[in-house]
Amino acid sequence: MRAILTYHSIDPSGSVISMTDTVFRSHVKWLGSGAIQVTGVEELLTLDPDEDAVAITFDDGFANFASTAWPVLREHGLPATVFVVTDRVGGTNAWSDSETPAIPELPLLDWDTLGRLAEEGVELGSHTRTHARLPGLEPGTLAEEVAGAADALEERAGVRPAGFAYPYGSLDEAAHRMVGDTYRWACTTELGVLSIDPEACRLPRLDAYYYQRSGLLERWGSAPFRTHLWLRAGARRLRSLVTSSRNGDG
Repeated sequence: MRAILTYHSIDPSGSVISMTDTVFRSHVKWLGSGAIQVTGVEELLTLDPDEDAVAITFDDGFANFASTAWPVLREHGLPATVFVVTDRVGGTNAWSDSETPAIPELPLLDWDTLGRLAEEGVELGSHTRTHARLPGLEPGTLAEEVAGAADALEERAGVRPAGFAYPYGSLDEAAHRMVGDTYRWACTTELGVLSIDPEACRLPRLDAYYYQRSGLLERWGSAPFRTHLWLRAGARRLRSLVTSSRNGDG
């Protein structure tokens, strides 16, 4: 079974984007044990579908990735991808369109630190310029958010990103097409493992938030693991339908 893990912030707030240092270290200890293969996203896509393998990703580029997460990952020799919101580098995650007030406002990585992380082997991916919701944007604005973010990463951090993560997991056909023209692969927030032949610019992921209870991640690929995933994915789809109905989208 191949899958991509999503983390955001390593902090003690208990928010839906947060994981404590203790739980994160337990994840890394198991991931580094050799029980499954840990690769970058692009390599993961080339592996046999029956391979037990995972790629590790971090959305938003929180400063605690450098201070807390990366030292532990590096100690265990594990690769990771960080998706950067380029216009907010050195600022905070106080996105103007934030939908979840309970999420704490936290500092983001600055350009100097991002450059150092890239030199140390961290893969930098794009998460747009402003963390904007992409569906429905005017073509020029969409191009700035998608292609402009890649240009900014190349100019400021010295790396041209191969990967992209859709903010909020939201995309429409125009966004999907532009991302495909700019990047080699892209991640959504769809909860799932990789299929036999996944669509490179619409990759599902596993939110690590759902695997904080001791022993859950370690059941990788087992029937209980897949049942837990199925239940979580169903609950997420139901919440999405309820939200769309309340917003008049359905």
